[in-house]
Amino acid sequence: MEQEQINLNKIYELRDKFIVAVKGREYFPSQKALSNKILKSVFLNEGEVIVGEFTRQHGKTTLISETVGFLDLFYFPICIQYGIEHYNEYNVGFFAPQQQQAQTGFNLLKDFLMLCKNKGFDFNIDAFNGDTINIWDKFPRRQIYCFTASPTSHPESKTLHLIIYDESQDMVDRQIDKAIAPMGSSTNATQIFIGVAGYQRCKFWNLIETLPNENKFIVPVYKAIEERDEMYAKTKNLMYKNYKKFLEKQLRLQGITEDSDHYKTQYLLQWILERGQFITYDNLQALEKDYTVYEEYSDEMFGGIDWGKAHDSTVLTVIDGGLNIINWHEWIGDDYNTQIEEIANIIKTKYHGLKNLNCDSTGNQDMGVDSLRAKLNQYNVNTRVNGVNFSTHKDGMYKNLHRLMHNITMNGKIVEEAKIGFPLNYNVKIKEKFIRQFLDLQKEIKNEKWHCHHPEGPQYHDDYTDSLALACYNFRPNIMPAGRSFLIG
Repeated sequence: MEQEQINLNKIYELRDKFIVAVKGREYFPSQKALSNKILKSVFLNEGEVIVGEFTRQHGKTTLISETVGFLDLFYFPICIQYGIEHYNEYNVGFFAPQQQQAQTGFNLLKDFLMLCKNKGFDFNIDAFNGDTINIWDKFPRRQIYCFTASPTSHPESKTLHLIIYDESQDMVDRQIDKAIAPMGSSTNATQIFIGVAGYQRCKFWNLIETLPNENKFIVPVYKAIEERDEMYAKTKNLMYKNYKKFLEKQLRLQGITEDSDHYKTQYLLQWILERGQFITYDNLQALEKDYTVYEEYSDEMFGGIDWGKAHDSTVLTVIDGGLNIINWHEWIGDDYNTQIEEIANIIKTKYHGLKNLNCDSTGNQDMGVDSLRAKLNQYNVNTRVNGVNFSTHKDGMYKNLHRLMHNITMNGKIVEEAKIGFPLNYNVKIKEKFIRQFLDLQKEIKNEKWHCHHPEGPQYHDDYTDSLALACYNFRPNIMPAGRSFLIG
C-alpha cells in the first residue's frame, strides 16, 4: 500500500503538471480531490462509485473531461512504468438524460484532446465524430463513446472501463441499472455520477445519502466562491473574482432569486423532495402499448391544446375514444396566428374534425381559443372547442388524469386497469419529451387541492402533460352514459 500511495502521488503530480501545461491553470481543491479519487479507482481497478455534486458553473464537467483526457493519454504509459496490472483496452462512456447533455462533456473532451495535440502531444485520432473518439499510438486503442440515457434509448452495448453519468439527478434508475452499468461489469468499471440537486428520490440522491464521505464530493455555491477567493489570493488573477459577479448577473437576468427552488437545487444543492412525483417510470411504461398510428382518421377523436409561451411549445394531443394517444403535434414559440392556421388544417385533413377539443384559456389564452374556434368554423369543421381555465379547473383536470393513468386497486388486487395508452412505435424524440415531462411532473397537495407543475428551471416543461390532461378532461367520472365507463363531457 505504501508503494501504491507513492505511485499515486506521482500520478497526481503528473496530472497537475499536465493540466498546467495544456490549460495554463490549476485545479480548485474540490476539483483536484475528485480527480484524484477517479485516478485512484481507475489505476488500482477498485471499481468505485463516486459522486460529484457541484454548483453550476464550478467546472465539474470540465474537470471530468480533462481527467478523462489525461487517462486517455497516460493510462498505459503509467501502468507500464509502475508495473500496474491493466487491461488490453481502455474505453470510456459518457451518458446523460438527453443527447445534448451527454455531448457537453464529450465535446469538451474533443476540444481538450485537440488542444493537447496542438501542444505537441503525440497521438492519433480517428472516428472523431459525433459519438465516438478513437485514440491510437504505440499503445492499445482507447475509445470514448457518447450515449443518451433517456427512457426511450437503447444504447449499444460496449465494454467500458470508466462510466460517467452527467445530470444524474434527472436520470432514470432502470436505465442505469439495466442498460448502462452492465457495460462495466466485466471490467469492474469506475462509475462517476455528477450533477446537482433535484426534486425526486433517485439513484443519485440515494448515493449521496449512503456512500461513505470519501466517495462524495459536494460543493455548494458558497464553497465554490471560497475556493475562487483563495485562488485569487494565491494568483491575483482577476478571473477568480468574476465568478460571483457573473453568477449574480446571470441570476438577475433569469429572474432567479436566492429563495427560488431553482437556486436552492442548482446552486445550494438542496434537494426538494416534499413534492410527490405524479407518476413513476414503471407506471408510465406500463401504459405503452403496441398499436398502429395512422396518417388519417375518421373515428371520433378528442384533443387538448396547451398554448406555448416564448420558450415553450404549443402541444396538441389527440386521443381516441379508448383513451389511446393517437398523435402529438408540437409548435415552438408563441406565433399563435400561424399555429392556429396549422392546427385547424390538421384537424380538418387528418381527423375530419374532433368531437371535443379542450384548450387552455387561462389569462389571455382565451383569445387563442376564440380564434381557433372561428378558424374551424371558417373551414366548416365540426369540432366543439372548449376553453378550460387552469385557475379553476387544473386541480380536477389532474386528479382525473391521475385516475386514468393508474390502476385502481383494492385489497392489493387490481379492480380497474389504467385507461390511457401511448404508442410503442412512434417518433422517438417526440415520445421522449412526453415521457421526460411526465417523469418531471410534481404533485403538491394543499387544502386537498392538487397543484401539478414542472420543477423550476429552463430545462423543465409541462406542455405535453397539460395537453394530455386537457384531452382527457372529456373523460371524467360521475356523468356516465349507459354502456360507457367514462363521460365524454
